[in-house]
Amino acid sequence: MTEPLRIGYMPLTDAGLLFVAAAKGFDREEGLAFDLTPETSWANLRDKLAVGVYDAAHMLAPAVVASTLGLEGFMAPMTGAAALGLDGNAISLAPPLAAAIRARLTGDASDPAATARALAEIVAERLAKDLPALRFAHVFPFSTHHYQLRSWMRLGDVDAQGVRLTVTPPPLMGESLRGGYVSGFCVGEPWNSLARNAGDAEILHPCRDLMSDCPEKVLAFRALFAREDEERARAAARAIRRAALWGEEKENTQEFCGLVAEGLGAGVTPEMVAATLGRDGRSRPWLRLDAEATALDGRQAAWLYVLIAAHGQAAVSDEFFARARDAFLRQGEAPAPSAPAFFDGPFEEKNWREILAALSTPRR
Repeated sequence: MTEPLRIGYMPLTDAGLLFVAAAKGFDREEGLAFDLTPETSWANLRDKLAVGVYDAAHMLAPAVVASTLGLEGFMAPMTGAAALGLDGNAISLAPPLAAAIRARLTGDASDPAATARALAEIVAERLAKDLPALRFAHVFPFSTHHYQLRSWMRLGDVDAQGVRLTVTPPPLMGESLRGGYVSGFCVGEPWNSLARNAGDAEILHPCRDLMSDCPEKVLAFRALFAREDEERARAAARAIRRAALWGEEKENTQEFCGLVAEGLGAGVTPEMVAATLGRDGRSRPWLRLDAEATALDGRQAAWLYVLIAAHGQAAVSDEFFARARDAFLRQGEAPAPSAPAFFDGPFEEKNWREILAALSTPRR
């Protein structure tokens, strides 16, 4: 006998483990039946989880922390029960801006600091000519996409007066770029690859170049639900981990990528999924959907609080740090996040204030 679990999700590659768990029956073997419903924006998804339309949601990991802390007046405590992957975002630009950056580049094009310095020159020139600010899109105020985009710009000391950031749902990123509403964006897959394949964008940096093993999406529950029915939350986490373990087997690679692509639709192919995961034999991976990437722990939630505070969205306090840390259930041993452009080594909780300071200061 299985219990239905209503899960809302956004059409992103890191929803893939939900598709695989449902298709291969790992949910049913854990006593659940995943009832998956696509959504159109992160705000819709967050709000519908908060009011109980969904039992669980594929949710931006920082949004779980922010909702739990009641930031910006939205108090809806949530609990992350399992990671749905690590990393997976990229910064993509309109081809004219990408060409302009290349023309001013001094240094390695794969170095985010070098491209950020080139962007800073472009922004300064535009300000001197009184041209409109360049617009860049990300997906939600409390998202790693937002922090990665700002962190990239901070590496080059880009003048904030010359850029504007806007929120755009992932499926509309390519259209916004094509229509000239934005000059670049930071979004998760498959929307970078789809925009590139359509000729609308160039992928500048996978965000693993800025922050690696960054908790990106989690399977989130309302905190009350997770307390009252923790076993159901943990059963869902087990189903997700089993999907990842099955996908790690080499003989399952083709089917795994096919199931993820099928779940996404929108012209996504198994080959695109395989390239993003580095499972095509030639591409560098920039999204992790392996079993280790489904582990979750308080250190990751603490890291996300540091990112939120570093970008001025939360007070810096030991109380907030402790409350944020409790927003994730412990599920195995999660890899430690790092931000090699800003501090050496993995994130360590004991050094959180020093790391926050490093993330808040441009690298010269």
